[in-house]
Amino acid sequence: MTILNLGSLNWDRIYRLPHLPMAGETISSQETLVGLGGKGLNQSVALTRAGGHVRHVGAISAQDGAMRAALDGFGLDHSHVVGVDGVETGTALILIDAQAENCIVLDPGANRHIPEGAFRATLAQCRAGDWFLAQNETNLLAEGMAAARAAGLKIAFVPAPFDAVSAVPLLPLVDLLSLNAVEFDQLCAALGGAEHLPKTLALLITRGAEGAEYLEGGRRITQPAFRVEPVDTTGAGDTFMGYFLALRDGGAGVEEALRHASAAAALQVTRLGAAGAIPSLAEVRTFLESRS
Repeated sequence: MTILNLGSLNWDRIYRLPHLPMAGETISSQETLVGLGGKGLNQSVALTRAGGHVRHVGAISAQDGAMRAALDGFGLDHSHVVGVDGVETGTALILIDAQAENCIVLDPGANRHIPEGAFRATLAQCRAGDWFLAQNETNLLAEGMAAARAAGLKIAFVPAPFDAVSAVPLLPLVDLLSLNAVEFDQLCAALGGAEHLPKTLALLITRGAEGAEYLEGGRRITQPAFRVEPVDTTGAGDTFMGYFLALRDGGAGVEEALRHASAAAALQVTRLGAAGAIPSLAEVRTFLESRS
């Protein structure tokens, strides 16, 4: 099956610091890295490395040949990524402290200028039963979900950065909602309680070092986190979601998909960076064998 990802693409500039700066404070970086990120791209890389078949629809600056070369290096098909004139490729400034906690500032750039025609042309190549995946970092969310649902695709949504005003109206269209514990609490507060979530909605909730849980139809499946020494937690949730969705799309059960996703996220946080730190399926399997 195919996973159509309407996803963001960013250049990440990462600074490792002894601590996150206070207002007015200037700090020298201990290490600096420029790499690829964006929740959409991170998830596409994770999906691909987990064995999924991905069509990534997005937008970058028309002049950004370096991004296309970098996508080639990841082995990603960027034929559905549109070059847009007059805007820059999206960027993220990521600050990481000694405990691997981060704070991030986003400039969406071209991610908010994906042409609807490019999306619909790619959607036309999909079939009923395929997945449509989206995050809250691009335009065309409502239009994309409605069109994908009309075409018979299943809908997976990662409503981050979380915004209740845009996320809540989309919930009736969603089959699988993936969020972290803080976002889940924000969503429940916006709805007036978890009991107001659509009954047909499957939930994937990541809780960092406390693991993850999957909720669907009254059943609850938990997955403990693997204990590792984190270096950078940026992109861990994206890695988890990408692996989980790819394995489920490939026919794996929920427990197997959760275990592989947890292992992938554990490996990813031991490395600096976002998309470039996502492990291969072979690495994940070796890790799981070592922890069995």
